[in-house]
Amino acid sequence: MNAPRHQYAEMYPHLGKGPVSTESAVSKEFFEQEKEKIFRHQWFSLLKRDSDIPNPGDYFVREIEIMGVSVLVIRGDDGRVRAFHNSCTHRGNRLVHDDQGCTAGMQCDFHGWTFDRQGELAFVTDEEQFYELDKSALGMPKIHLDIWRGFLFINFDETPDQTLEAAMNDFNEDLAPFPFDGLECVGRYRYDVDANWKTTMNAFQEGYHVAFVHKRSAPDAFTGNDNPYCHIPKIKLQENGNQSLAVPAAPEHELSPTEELAFKFGSTFTQGVGNEEVCPGTWQGEAKNWGFDLNVIFPFSRINVGAGWCYVDAFWPIAQDKTVYELAYYFPKPVKPSQMISQEFSKVVLRDLSREDLATNEVTHAALMAGSISEIHLSDQEVAVRHLYKTVTEKVNGE
Repeated sequence: MNAPRHQYAEMYPHLGKGPVSTESAVSKEFFEQEKEKIFRHQWFSLLKRDSDIPNPGDYFVREIEIMGVSVLVIRGDDGRVRAFHNSCTHRGNRLVHDDQGCTAGMQCDFHGWTFDRQGELAFVTDEEQFYELDKSALGMPKIHLDIWRGFLFINFDETPDQTLEAAMNDFNEDLAPFPFDGLECVGRYRYDVDANWKTTMNAFQEGYHVAFVHKRSAPDAFTGNDNPYCHIPKIKLQENGNQSLAVPAAPEHELSPTEELAFKFGSTFTQGVGNEEVCPGTWQGEAKNWGFDLNVIFPFSRINVGAGWCYVDAFWPIAQDKTVYELAYYFPKPVKPSQMISQEFSKVVLRDLSREDLATNEVTHAALMAGSISEIHLSDQEVAVRHLYKTVTEKVNGE
């Protein structure tokens, strides 16, 4: 099942075939340009669903280090989910210090100013000492929040250049049939990586590495005699930087005793072609030996879908040489205890695969920083990596 030679170069000739410079991964100046020209204007996935905070007063705090912002997301008494800068409008003190919870309101521990669950300023300590204070104009600073198929996104632009629906582009149609409703988070992982965000992300944008990086954890789940190097059967690259990749599964994969047990009780991450469940909103019927789909939301987050599960992740840029990789795994709420065994198995497999994917990042970045190589040579199977670099460079250069 090896893919036709250079099929993606023929599909996307504008991406070229030549080496790609490493300058954008090692230059601090370029990173600052990314921050100003890309990150400040994109919709960010918070890797949370609106169902994660179902009740009035439920909240979570998300630190967006690249923007230097602490974000509070809270469901109001009216049922609406809102996002705010986690800052008191008196002197700028942080209001909420816990990562998540439920609250009747937010009180500043500096001078006691209190805000309701809609972010409005409800009480000012010793208010008569102020000069014609207008509390209605001093609510918590708002951040644009929108919801796409249950997932929460924010945008820091005063007026976003485009709606979230427009930013999702072809995903609005391609992922529309997928059954996201009813999914709940069953696992969450977070890793600190000493590497550029693009270098980190590149390890998750192709199947070329699978036979080597995953030879211990999944030696034959995604590679086989007819596809030894995990050639990706379908790739869709969108003009705005979004990407979709269908990852194949190996039909001759021999199940371990643990896998046999997990498969018996429900859908799992490595079930692949052994899955008999219909998976709408995926490339199951179009990609031979389909395993699951990777869907990149430009610039650095993803919604990946498979047989009865999805996982969302992000490669959060922290600095030119630092990235935080975060992953959250969603499954349907189990209706019987045995399904939890399949889900727990998948959590462990995905954890191990992710750690393996991250294993090369720091040494790779160190080599780039040392000037060991000044350009990378990409195969046709690494076209998504090429697409990312080209899209980022064009946006930084204003093209």
